[in-house]
Amino acid sequence: MHDVAEATIPPKSDEELKELVSLARLVAYARENAKDLNAEFSAYCLDLALGALLQDLDRSGVSISHESVQDGHLLGTRH
Repeated sequence: MHDVAEATIPPKSDEELKELVSLARLVAYARENAKDLNAEFSAYCLDLALGALLQDLDRSGVSISHESVQDGHLLGTRH
C-alpha cells in the first residue's frame, strides 16, 4: 500500500528539485556544524532530516551519493 501512495505523487518541477537540493545543502551544512560543536542530538536530528530529503530527491529522480554529502558537496543529476 505504501508503494501505491508513492506512485500517485506528481513529478516535481525543475525549480522544486533545485529547492530540495538547496534545502539538503543547508541541512548538511548545519549537521556538520552541529558535529563540530559536539551537539550530538542536534547532529542526529539533522542527519535524520537529511536522510528524508535524500529520499525525496531519490524518488524524484535525483541521484546524490552519500560520499558527496559527507564531503559537503551535494551534486544531483537526473536519472
